[in-house]
Amino acid sequence: MKTIFLCIAMVTMMDFSLIAQDCTKEALRKQPGTWKAGVKGSAYHVNPTDLTREKAVLAGIHKMVSTNYKPLGCEITYANVFSTEPYFLADPYQYAMYIMRFLCDPASSDKTKSYVDVSTPTTVNITANTIYHLNTLYASDLRDDPRGYLKLRVKPVKMDGFYFLGEEVVGDSHLENKIKEYRWLITYDDKLPFSYVTRKEYLLILKKRLEKRIAESSSEEKYLKPYLIKIDDFMKKSEAELAMPAICRWNDEEQFEGFVDEGTKGSFIAIKPNLEYYKKVPRSSPQFFSVVYKISHGDPVFEDNMAAIRKAVDFKALQNMLGK
Repeated sequence: MKTIFLCIAMVTMMDFSLIAQDCTKEALRKQPGTWKAGVKGSAYHVNPTDLTREKAVLAGIHKMVSTNYKPLGCEITYANVFSTEPYFLADPYQYAMYIMRFLCDPASSDKTKSYVDVSTPTTVNITANTIYHLNTLYASDLRDDPRGYLKLRVKPVKMDGFYFLGEEVVGDSHLENKIKEYRWLITYDDKLPFSYVTRKEYLLILKKRLEKRIAESSSEEKYLKPYLIKIDDFMKKSEAELAMPAICRWNDEEQFEGFVDEGTKGSFIAIKPNLEYYKKVPRSSPQFFSVVYKISHGDPVFEDNMAAIRKAVDFKALQNMLGK
């Protein structure tokens, strides 16, 4: 009997010591996480019927992720955003996740106390009918874009049935542990919601822009005239060469020194919306998804949870939602 009481006392002391031990990053990393609904997003210009359908789509995405992924060492704040314009062929709307770590509280006298981080560089965005990158691509023409084209850093690469739009270091690139974005595009019929602006199209856009500047300020003519001559000279090249995609330097948008090869440092690929991509379905229907994983590398909580989230986000399931 004494032996039994002794064992119980030892277990109780062990339990108390576990509860009373100091807060550590390693202990918090293994602690079961939680989900928290964030602030309700706006619903700018969205038709009530479409909004109901769009909420159902995003609810399905949340169910897919939350069923197949359990957070550890963090709180996942999730939120939805809705908006549109009357001339869009498909409404843009978004499901966002923010990985908020559990952290020890050094300001507290209670050495077991922790708190939820107040901000995070590690997020997941699953967006219907919109690509948020450099410029924003909507299911619309470019009537609101003064440039006349949009930009991509790299051409999409088909991988396992989906398009990879590349990875990019964002934020402070000098940091040892980089913050990176990994971008994916999920479409139907192996098509893209954009097409490449040809060299000829780009030169005509640029020529019109430079001529407008000269018309507005004759003092610029001396500076801009040589670039207009270069544009006219390039327009004399063969149709095959002029039909190639326009790959340009960032600092050449108000001048023209020539085109560059894909991958050249400081270059972009000019694109435009492909309105023929969209099917005649309700505006609330997702017609493509953009998925962006943004992670601050080097932190175990961010690394572990992002790896688990990527397994939970089923691209094939998202693809099956398209056009429905």
